[in-house]
Amino acid sequence: MTQFSALFQPGKIGTLQLKNRIIMPAMGTALADEKGKVTDRMVAYYAARARGGAGLITPQFAAVSRDSAFAYTLPLHDDSYIADWRTLADAVHEAGARFSIQLMHVGLILLYSGVVPEGASILVPSMAPWMAPDKPYHELTEQDILGCVEDFAAAAARAKIAGADLVELHACHGCLVSSFLSPLTNRRQDRFGGNVENRTRFACLIVEAIRRAVGKGFPLSVRINCSDGIEGGLTVEEAAQQARILEGAGADAISVSGGLEFWSTLSVPSYPYPDGPMVGMAEKIKKAVNVPVIVAGKVNAELAEKVISGGKADFVAMGRPLLADPELPNKIRQGRIDDLRRCIYCNNCLKSATDPSAGPMSCTVNPFVAREAKYPFKPVAKPKEVMVAGGGLAGMEMAMYLTERGHKVALYEKDNELGGQWNIACALPGKQGYAALTEYLKRWLKKNGVEINLGTAVTRELVLQKKPDAVVVATGAVPLRLNVPGADLPHVIQGHDFIAGRAPARGRIVVVGGRFIGMEVAIWLKEQGKDVTIVTRAGLGEDGIRLEEFTFKTLADRIVELNIPMFLNSTVLEITEKAVVIPMKGRLFRIPADTVILSVGMRPENRLAKELEGLGIEVHMVGDCVRPRDASDVSYQAARLAATI
Repeated sequence: MTQFSALFQPGKIGTLQLKNRIIMPAMGTALADEKGKVTDRMVAYYAARARGGAGLITPQFAAVSRDSAFAYTLPLHDDSYIADWRTLADAVHEAGARFSIQLMHVGLILLYSGVVPEGASILVPSMAPWMAPDKPYHELTEQDILGCVEDFAAAAARAKIAGADLVELHACHGCLVSSFLSPLTNRRQDRFGGNVENRTRFACLIVEAIRRAVGKGFPLSVRINCSDGIEGGLTVEEAAQQARILEGAGADAISVSGGLEFWSTLSVPSYPYPDGPMVGMAEKIKKAVNVPVIVAGKVNAELAEKVISGGKADFVAMGRPLLADPELPNKIRQGRIDDLRRCIYCNNCLKSATDPSAGPMSCTVNPFVAREAKYPFKPVAKPKEVMVAGGGLAGMEMAMYLTERGHKVALYEKDNELGGQWNIACALPGKQGYAALTEYLKRWLKKNGVEINLGTAVTRELVLQKKPDAVVVATGAVPLRLNVPGADLPHVIQGHDFIAGRAPARGRIVVVGGRFIGMEVAIWLKEQGKDVTIVTRAGLGEDGIRLEEFTFKTLADRIVELNIPMFLNSTVLEITEKAVVIPMKGRLFRIPADTVILSVGMRPENRLAKELEGLGIEVHMVGDCVRPRDASDVSYQAARLAATI
């Protein structure tokens, strides 16, 4: 624990004593039922993080009024929900952590969700030219504002009755209170708009009303943006002023986040961001106030220790790392760093926010997130000898889970190292952190004595020789090629080969494909000073499975910043020795190209499974050899399959 001694010192927020400096911040889950009531699944999810050692658990936000409640979330706009919140509070307390309730009115965050409930309006401080007329905006009157203040106060009183140890006002990310604080979204000319003091007035009135509702000694924090992350938005200098004003109104702590969820990407920084992008701004805010400061945003265990020991903040809010490993605090306190399932900041956990088919939650690193009751696995009654063919993510995870269940596993990989296509992902700039997942799996397999055979491809003959009880085929996928004239020319290469260093890119470069790999390769090349153009048959980031919004927008913003030319909704007709030919308004257009890099998707590599048909051996398929998909889906499929063998 000496490596993390500062992180495990007790700390106080007002009168609330916390056993360490690790806080689980509020994150959306969709774990309530369709009527907005608590579920066993939700209770298990938060209790697992409390048992894992976090000092304070803050569940998903509580809507303070009926018009701000999302589907499948747990509101607090009337007394009927108090018992549900009490159930959560009791579970978290019993598991050893303190419990807080975050109060919010969604406001403009409805734009990020993409769904405006029937009959509801998007409440805003003022109208702006970018607010499209197809949305039901409502500019708040002063009477509306005062009514909202009372909603927050009433919800805070319910939170106290429900067993909360602290109440937090959500005033960041573009929610209703946040939109008043920002000069970008608040253009009012009355006492609630204009200068910093006026823009902070609404939040101050809420803090003062909550203080009256819960009493002088009850802990109260306010979560604000340190920056809106966009030109014309809130700056850290203004945020520091607002923090001082909110402290004066009665806040016991300032929790620092950033970004406008419907516009910028700072609120959930993904892998292209550096570690701790808001730490420096939180430090400036800390210098402006006397109450504790909490900082969030891509903060891993090692950085968290530096933040606390260096006095940059008093607490760290570790959201996604606690999704990846609910036992994170216990593991680092016990010195079990190698056992950590580290968050890789891929943001696959956010898919459910904009893609209903993604389920309530997902995680590339932890397939059991929001499924805590299903893990650990039940031991198998009759162990089997299992061959796993393929040492990529799916194969390694299958080997791990099957071994956990008690099977005897032999893992085979045709290359001389484990990792498969994941190693290519790790080679991209900004994605080096992805290697934490494969390194964790390698350590686990070695520690638990799993037989690993490198440089050995599984064949029908090998299976007949070894005579296993079962074979798991995890042979992955291979890149697609374009079916157009010239696609086989020597200067046409696959994105995977370029990333892996197997094929160079020279001269004028055209990247064909506009999803993540294509975007990442184009950015990488342009940052090296290369002449690069993107051609894609659909819109940027479109064509198939919907991409995670924050990561997509982070990459798209970078493409715009770098002035990379894009030909969208353009089909490649031919590749010549010096050009890519596309149609444009009924004519042909030639884009000069000395190198063409293809990133047009993947196809399953499932020949082995077909070769094993009819042998009388139990055969299973897992991962991209079934269907190419993102890593969180692969991880979940592997866990589900392992539970059935």
